[in-house]
Amino acid sequence: MSAVLSPLARVTPTSYTWLSARARNALRRRTVISVVSGTTFVAVLMGLVLIPRQASRAAHLTAAQVEERPDTASMLTARQAAINQVTHAESALADARRATARPVTPPPVVDTFPPELRAERDSLAALLGALSNAMDRAAESPLPPAFRALGQTPALAANPQVRVWLDSLDLVDKLRAPFGALGAGDPVYVSLTARVNELGRSIRDVATLKQSELRARLAPLQPVRADPEIVDTHIDTMPLIASRTAAQTQIAMANRALTEMRERNMRIDSTMTKARELANIGAPPLAMLGAALVIALMIGFSTAFAGELKRPRIAHTREAEAIAGERVLALVRPTEVVERHRRQADIGAPPLIDIVSESYRTLYLHLAATGASIPVVTVAGETPAIVATVAANLAAVAAYELRSTLLIDADPSAGAVSSVLRIKREPGLMGILTGKSRWIDAIVSTTIGRDRPLDVVPSGTGRAGTILPGASDEARAELSRMERRYDFIVISAPTDYAQLPTNTIIPAQDIVLCARVGTTSLDELRTAVKSLRGVGRRLQGVVLWDDDTPRF
Repeated sequence: MSAVLSPLARVTPTSYTWLSARARNALRRRTVISVVSGTTFVAVLMGLVLIPRQASRAAHLTAAQVEERPDTASMLTARQAAINQVTHAESALADARRATARPVTPPPVVDTFPPELRAERDSLAALLGALSNAMDRAAESPLPPAFRALGQTPALAANPQVRVWLDSLDLVDKLRAPFGALGAGDPVYVSLTARVNELGRSIRDVATLKQSELRARLAPLQPVRADPEIVDTHIDTMPLIASRTAAQTQIAMANRALTEMRERNMRIDSTMTKARELANIGAPPLAMLGAALVIALMIGFSTAFAGELKRPRIAHTREAEAIAGERVLALVRPTEVVERHRRQADIGAPPLIDIVSESYRTLYLHLAATGASIPVVTVAGETPAIVATVAANLAAVAAYELRSTLLIDADPSAGAVSSVLRIKREPGLMGILTGKSRWIDAIVSTTIGRDRPLDVVPSGTGRAGTILPGASDEARAELSRMERRYDFIVISAPTDYAQLPTNTIIPAQDIVLCARVGTTSLDELRTAVKSLRGVGRRLQGVVLWDDDTPRF
């Protein structure tokens, strides 16, 4: 049993090889693909033809039910008029409010100060202006030149303390000059710079005090201006406000009406767009044919592939060997033998007999190997035509190799061996089992090739009568005795007959199982192998049929 299960580990449903094998078998199911594809092609083509017509009819009905589009031009004009009215009212309100409290500017006051005070005022203003400008420059650029210019202004020039600071500033600046731009990191240079800043602050503090002093002296000398007189002119603005409010109400109403109109127009446009899309549904005839064909082939193959996945079938020799646990002895494929059309004897021979086929010769050589010769072998399978063809060709190759061979058909329900070799079916094996005939009368001799004899026991038919009790055991014993007369005995039987432990004519345990690529399921092959081994049969190998079913 381990010999059967161990190869199955290599055949996993998730492997790429397994899926490719299923796809290959799905392509073999031409009948399923043809029926499903044909039905789908007709249905899709009818749909592609009828859908545009229904769509066009629906488009016409939709277009007929569309309401009339409202005109927004008049509403836009009314809204613009209301906007203009609001603008006019607001302008009138602004003018009225300005006229209500309008200040009256009094005439300019005449300067009444005596000339000497006006001269003093002008002098103080000039000193204050020069001092303020110098202070601004020193604040923007705190450098020795700005500090020096501030100390030299007319307002500070007479200050002795400022002159002392200016002399100190000149001295410190001269001491700092030798360092240049590269002395920023020198401690002496840093100290001198700090001294410069300190002197500058001192000068600015004195300038600030002087500026305050000058402003205090200048303030009493400025002429006093009188406040402007306010002339109160009362204007009634209520009518203007009421007019503006009414215009704003009209604008709001116009905006709501425009929004409703635009939404209605959008609904109409959407409906018309759908109607146009429905009316435009359609395609050229060739495009519809191509689309229907593609969809039909896709669905047909998908149906076949789904069926194959649900019930996987044998796809190649490796898969059959993995399931059976035995090697594939022969792979039968269609061949064309040129010599059969040259000689009259070959033309008149049964068309299903091919004694030069490498597949059947390989099968025979395996069974008739030196030191391992098998005198009796049973060819079993589920398809009678395939089993009979394989058994007949195996016997024909053995006869062609000058071995005395007997071929027995143990399937009276089909009688396929008689159809393969074109011989009479009666009385056959059923005549022997019912006691109507003897072995010598049931054996039919036929010729393989030109002069190779082959003895055949056809199956007979069920019309011969009921099988006698113990007839199967007697026939099995007779076949055991015939092993001394024949070098090779081939029995063609269905699988269920080969699985019988008793009441069978099969004298030996050696079995060759036939399976068809793309038809025999993996479960069927596994069950058949298990059943044959369960009754003690020795499975020599598997013959794979990779061709159409033989036609008689």
